[in-house]
Amino acid sequence: MTGNGEKRELNLVVGFYNYSDLQQLERFLEGTGITILSAAQDAQRVFDDAVNLEADVVLLCPQVTGYRPQMIMDLLLHVDRPIPTVGWVEATSDDGRSMVAHGAKGYVTLPMDAHQGNRVVQLLRAAVEEAHRERQRGEVKARPVPSSRLQAWKERVITVWVPKGGGSTRTTLAVNLAVALSHASLGNQPTVLLDFDMAKGDAHTMLGFTANVKHAERHGWPLLERGLFDLVVGLASRWAQGGDSLITPVLLRNYLVRWDEDSQLDLLPGLYFPHQAGAEEFRNRAMIYQMGRRIIEVMRQMYAFVVIDIGQDFTRPLHRAAIEAANEVLVTVPPVWTAVVDTANAMEPLKHHFGSLEKFKLVITRFDPEFGLSEKEIIKEVGLPKLATIPHDAVVAENAVNTHTPYVLTDEGPLGDAVRELAAYYLPYLAEKRKRGLGLFAGLKRAFVRES
Repeated sequence: MTGNGEKRELNLVVGFYNYSDLQQLERFLEGTGITILSAAQDAQRVFDDAVNLEADVVLLCPQVTGYRPQMIMDLLLHVDRPIPTVGWVEATSDDGRSMVAHGAKGYVTLPMDAHQGNRVVQLLRAAVEEAHRERQRGEVKARPVPSSRLQAWKERVITVWVPKGGGSTRTTLAVNLAVALSHASLGNQPTVLLDFDMAKGDAHTMLGFTANVKHAERHGWPLLERGLFDLVVGLASRWAQGGDSLITPVLLRNYLVRWDEDSQLDLLPGLYFPHQAGAEEFRNRAMIYQMGRRIIEVMRQMYAFVVIDIGQDFTRPLHRAAIEAANEVLVTVPPVWTAVVDTANAMEPLKHHFGSLEKFKLVITRFDPEFGLSEKEIIKEVGLPKLATIPHDAVVAENAVNTHTPYVLTDEGPLGDAVRELAAYYLPYLAEKRKRGLGLFAGLKRAFVRES
């Protein structure tokens, strides 16, 4: 408690297994003064974030990848301050007692109901108080044992958005995430990438396609015959008669292009030229919005994952449709104060437009601690839970764009690994592939080298 009787704000790091559990938790924590700084399915990431982001407490599911009981005591005995752990376990398992034996300050059970929702708030606060008392008195206790459970995942619509500038970083993330979810060597799930940026699309260029005949002839790039612009213009001519019933899987397949024979990734190419967004058809905002919603609705019936790349202005009809339809909106923010402040300033308008910030998740891009802005400062300023940090590696990133080879397939370093970890957030079995090592990427590197 603070001096005036109000409960202090607590910062929480979560180690979760099923995404639906995390969603429920977020709802139960709303308005409690407990903020989720980050959520991860990898034990090492949970540990690192708890320490580096200065978490007050950890809520941990023992089924996260790489879990070891000793980490509970390692956090509790952390040299700077105690970081207590509360278990988050299946009601039918013995994991809760095991975690308490290793030093956890109690546990809540899954699936969560209203009772467990209230209990988790009480336990997290009690854990922090108890850990501080123990540290002051110099007392702590523990002992060892682990467990396991089936992988689970859900189809998602994931919209990638940046409030200010950084469009290429945003598109790079959208492209690499879509490739990770769909490539045979990684997620291997049917995925579609929708380029809904109403300024101009770049996803097709990053994936090696062009709408320019001269570029196709000069570089040998596949030539695109149609895309979003053609789809909208074609629909607009018949919209008064058929409305959104015109948009069917059969129609949409005519505008999609398959990226690579070793992936299940289809692309709806975006606007090729900036002037296309000024076409008469695009001035009918209500119609464009309805088209966007219906396109996404049909696409989610066709694919396991729908990844949408959108531009800055969230009031433009396709951008608005993509945010409303998304299960998650990944808000990409580089470690630059102008971008961080602009993002923070966008939170209230976003809440006003969309009713809640629950689906918005922070992704810190191009991060390097040498840039003088810490992850904690960015999270605190923006006020969203961090989903991922993508490190800065200009050479790898620019080379990937210039060779039309997504780095998630070829880079064995921190940059490629960060996006593979983000993909594992949606497909937990990818964490197992990551654990087994990245030898498979050596062959992929050779396969993706283009002849000059």
